[in-house]
Amino acid sequence: MRNRGYRFIIRDLGFNSGCTALCINASWINGLLGEHGVDPVTFRKLSWQDLAEAAGTGISRRILSDLRPAGFWQMCDAVSLLHADYAGSEKGMAYRNSWFKEYPILVEEDIYEILLDEGFSQEDAMEITLWYRQHGESCDRSELRDMLELYDVPADISRILMNAAHLPSREKMIAELMKLLKKSASLFERKQISYRDSREVC
Repeated sequence: MRNRGYRFIIRDLGFNSGCTALCINASWINGLLGEHGVDPVTFRKLSWQDLAEAAGTGISRRILSDLRPAGFWQMCDAVSLLHADYAGSEKGMAYRNSWFKEYPILVEEDIYEILLDEGFSQEDAMEITLWYRQHGESCDRSELRDMLELYDVPADISRILMNAAHLPSREKMIAELMKLLKKSASLFERKQISYRDSREVC
């Protein structure tokens, strides 16, 4: 699981004004946690075990157990695994593929970030990401291949995108993570209260 220290959300500005990439920082994350009723102090105490306990399905628990995510973005990546879909890869098991460590593309914004890391300009990285967002899942694969060749996207990244049947947006995956964190924090706080009550009885 990568931990770049920065992540983006790509948002449509509306009214045919184009899109913008918002760089998400720790203050934004703390504000988001507060909006969803999750105390940032409690969040920092949560572990992958707490998330696994709150997760609803066996596959969610298995992913969390295998990857043991620490920190907000690694947790977001783990949740994204359940929603990204690749041809020839078992649902949720993308991290078992050899390409995952170098180019873990799980959400649309990963395309943008990885292309920036590969030396693409912001304009070209955004253009490729938006093209995939608008056409990547529904287009003929030859159209996608032509677009990737036009921009000279490296072969390993192109191969992943050619096989990506579905990539969710990071904003949606953050919303999914917040649901899980809210449930995890609630369970965690209940256990803390129960522990304090038992100590007082003793």
